Amino acid sequence: MSNVFEDITCAGCYCVCDDIQVTTDGQQIIDVQTTCPQGQAWFEQARQSETLQPQIGKDAVSREDALARAAELLLNANAPLVFGMNQSATDAQRAAVSLADRLGATIDSGATAATRALQQVGEASCTLGEVRSRADLILYWDAEELRLNEKHRQSLAAGEPALSRKIVTLGTTTTAQSQDIDCAVTVPEEGEIDLIWRLRALLKGIDLDGPEPTGLSIPEMQQLVSLIQQSRYMVCFYGSSWKQGTLAHRKLEALSLLVREIQAERRCHALSVPAAGQTKGAEPVLAWQTGYAAAVNFAAGYPRFAPCESTTIRMLEKAEADVCLLIGADPLAGLAEAALNHLKQIPLIQVGSARLKDIQPDVYLPAGISGIHHAGSLYRFDGTPLPLRALIAAPQLSEAEIIAQLENLLTTS
Repeated sequence: MSNVFEDITCAGCYCVCDDIQVTTDGQQIIDVQTTCPQGQAWFEQARQSETLQPQIGKDAVSREDALARAAELLLNANAPLVFGMNQSATDAQRAAVSLADRLGATIDSGATAATRALQQVGEASCTLGEVRSRADLILYWDAEELRLNEKHRQSLAAGEPALSRKIVTLGTTTTAQSQDIDCAVTVPEEGEIDLIWRLRALLKGIDLDGPEPTGLSIPEMQQLVSLIQQSRYMVCFYGSSWKQGTLAHRKLEALSLLVREIQAERRCHALSVPAAGQTKGAEPVLAWQTGYAAAVNFAAGYPRFAPCESTTIRMLEKAEADVCLLIGADPLAGLAEAALNHLKQIPLIQVGSARLKDIQPDVYLPAGISGIHHAGSLYRFDGTPLPLRALIAAPQLSEAEIIAQLENLLTTS
């Protein structure tokens, strides 16, 4: 007997669409009504995850033995690191924070640059519903994938009444001109901060002296300023490249200052767009559990934010972490080669619905998928929490249940 589920949430990417129709036979997913390839791939992984077994090294073992070995590795560690949690449900992220607190470990979501900027100058954000209903100027800054996302375009077009809206694209490569783009500006990476400062000056009526910045022109900047001044509600989507590089937090600080100054005369917000195939991550849960959204260290017995010391990349590249617990889907995303090399040298524990391909974990604990096998909730990239429903049964526990069992073992040891 088939069961049809309406308005199912898909955690295949940062859009977290919540209008998917799924048909099951009670044991397997038969059909998924979505044209999104990332969504199709996410639902299809259910079959693969159901056959996974706990492992110690390359040997299949019982869940109890795998948990015992993982607890032993964590108890013997001096500087444990908890990382990942991409596409993990909120309850799994909360369980990871609790475990890190118990261990005195460092827990990181990989969003250190955004967190440093947030701690310095704050953040002005909004929901996608507000963008759809109110924004009359949208800037896509190195966020071309989002602009071309069919579900995103449909969402913007669904506003009632329809808005007359201007679209601007900015990025390191030239965007192909089309009818739905009103202005396309190529901005070299080294000129991004310069552009923001010059826009701030022009918006204040300050004349610009000196040579034009590399790759930009005064007329292009004046056109941007004119579009901003004509708008009533402006939103800037900026891509994952903004979180990379040594000056990433400075760029984000500059953008936040620009948004703040524009808000003096009109509504203006900025939204961070994760990398392809990723979701919002653990930043919201870390923020309301610890006060910080990334690079949180519990070694002192309370949460400390140490962006120059407790980031995952730094701890691995400096060989400071002596055991690592990886949680969730694609936990190695964004890690540099030097960090990956150190992961191969230390005990590695993985909890997730898909086993690592490039690195052999010392302990692997397979988990069911929240939103397919287990219920829960997940944050969309605009910060909106959405429910995840259990569609079919699975032999594996959820990530949250596995982490909770691991913490119980640590407590009783």
